[in-house]
Amino acid sequence: MKPKITLIGTLPPVKGLSPYCQELLKSLSKKMKVEFIGFKKLYPDFLYPGGTKVKDWNEKPPELKNAKIRIVLTYYNSFSWIWAGLTIKGDIIHAQWWSHVLAPIYFVILSICKVRGKKIVITVHNVVPHENNGINNFLNRIVLVFGDNFIAHNDKNKENLSNLYHIPQEKISVIPHGILEPVSIKGISKKEAREYLKVPQNKRIILHFGNIRDYKGLDVLLKSLKFIAKEIRDVLLIIAGQPWVNWKKYEKIIKENNLEDYIVKKLDFIPPSEVEYYYSASDIVVLPYKYFDSQSGIGALALPFKKPLIVTDVGGLPDFIRDERALARANDAEDLAEKIIDILKNETLLSKLEKDSEKVRERFQWNKLAKETLGVYEDMVG
Repeated sequence: MKPKITLIGTLPPVKGLSPYCQELLKSLSKKMKVEFIGFKKLYPDFLYPGGTKVKDWNEKPPELKNAKIRIVLTYYNSFSWIWAGLTIKGDIIHAQWWSHVLAPIYFVILSICKVRGKKIVITVHNVVPHENNGINNFLNRIVLVFGDNFIAHNDKNKENLSNLYHIPQEKISVIPHGILEPVSIKGISKKEAREYLKVPQNKRIILHFGNIRDYKGLDVLLKSLKFIAKEIRDVLLIIAGQPWVNWKKYEKIIKENNLEDYIVKKLDFIPPSEVEYYYSASDIVVLPYKYFDSQSGIGALALPFKKPLIVTDVGGLPDFIRDERALARANDAEDLAEKIIDILKNETLLSKLEKDSEKVRERFQWNKLAKETLGVYEDMVG
């Protein structure tokens, strides 16, 4: 008999981890009945550039036959935390853990669930917090202490999770981050996408997509662009995403290297309905992360579009490629430039990397990942 499961996370229209949680819930609900406890209000708007809601997601969570969805949690109402802990129906609680700001909420809910005899599995999305410091590590610990079992997205995460928090490796399962698709994929052509974005048809376009944070290495990509532009005069870098840090340091690099003519900026949150235009317009997608310990949601978002990916050798990013010619050293602008130049100049390699993305996509299909997740639940109840 399958155990009763309760997921804790976010769903649209709240941002947070909603694309991931929505796909996991949809896939699990095809195999079993699932309860979902979600957030009405995740945290104050001032903590999240661009606000906490997504512009063109439906205002209601998805309606699924085997899913009972309860959107009850707010960051400011501790009674909602207590109520959730007391009324959760699942035998196994599957908590998605990604933001140290939520530690008090998770501490209350999971401690009540423990007292009630529930088993708890925690998917740890950021084993080492993006902004790594003693406080964040402490907040991680006070949540992870409640876990009976854990899910990490790659082998490196598993190793770090075990070493940092003294968790036996046999309690940690490795299940990758599934592919993420925007609202819909319409099959927009490169020509149509470039017309929509008002970028030239004859350019070789590099895409840097997603929230701009220090660890994501946009500064390294900008420094590499000065080398790329010398070899490929028709190159164009599209930067699409909301800055979470002061933009001035990036603008300084652009001006110092006279890169203004090689860059198009869309420094704002990109709503799901527009995501396809950016990926379809691009020739390659670059993830130039300087340091990272997880698996990139942006990488997972790129896979449905079958675009060649160039990544750095940190965290789970190498999982997204099959050819080492698309792997650059982190924090090395010249090496990154060399990889990008070699790929953009080699149509055969470019075509191969497109096919590689399609093959990698198969590993990250949600139906397969839901089956693996269900296996974790079944092992927990013996």
